[in-house]
Amino acid sequence: MNCRPRIAGPAAVALTLAVALAPCGPAEGRILKTRRPGQPGRQILLTVGSGFEYETDPEESDYAYPILVELGVTKDLKLSLEPNYVVVRAKPGMPGTNASGWDDLETTLEFEFVHERRWRPAFTAETIVKWPTAAHQLLGTGKRDYALGLILSKEFVHFDMDVNASYTFVGDPPGLDLQNATELGVASAWHLNDRLDLEGEIVYDTGGGLRGSAGSFGGLGQLGNAIGASESLFEGTLGIAERFGEYLKLEQGAVGRSDGSWQLVLAWEWDFEGNQ
Repeated sequence: MNCRPRIAGPAAVALTLAVALAPCGPAEGRILKTRRPGQPGRQILLTVGSGFEYETDPEESDYAYPILVELGVTKDLKLSLEPNYVVVRAKPGMPGTNASGWDDLETTLEFEFVHERRWRPAFTAETIVKWPTAAHQLLGTGKRDYALGLILSKEFVHFDMDVNASYTFVGDPPGLDLQNATELGVASAWHLNDRLDLEGEIVYDTGGGLRGSAGSFGGLGQLGNAIGASESLFEGTLGIAERFGEYLKLEQGAVGRSDGSWQLVLAWEWDFEGNQ
């Protein structure tokens, strides 16, 4: 998907450990990153990135190539666009339909209305819209989804932490009984050294809505929504982030869920202002 930079030894070890711990089956996932839309001193408020996601089950294998564009409108207001190209392949001898094309487009608007202080976290409100742009009915519901969320972010000496909650108003496509969704998550990035961060996240998701928030790579989650999946699940993410200078960051990891499914994720980001 991307021209991968050299993965240092510690990063490769962490990725191998994450894959070994993850169970098998289909999944939706993302590489988590703690982030703040309002960082002091930013001049070029633009970050771009891309990634590769893979998941499989006994019936099919899915590949996704998400793209990320984050634009800082102001110091506290950020707009994100996340188009996603998906390939679905039914396994030999199994019923199913092959499909490929662009998935539903997600747009996110984030506003940091309370800035972080020494003893106070930052508070960021977000609004996410999933637009019905999927090229195939297997890749989307044909209806818009709307999500409202709140993120609490705090920097500590050796790690950063995010606590987030969101509620999704799910579109009502004909023939599918989808329910509105709630998502609660806790995420952290531990600074191993000047180049490496260990990333982890635990999420409770009622299912049936959007997956994740801006700046994350998780397009495969919408495949389950498209066929009417709606269930409560716990999800855990373990990954590593490696910085190559001030601008480029590589993330890799694995996602395991309470239903026994797993997913692998690779992603890169380029921050034009040099805040990696």
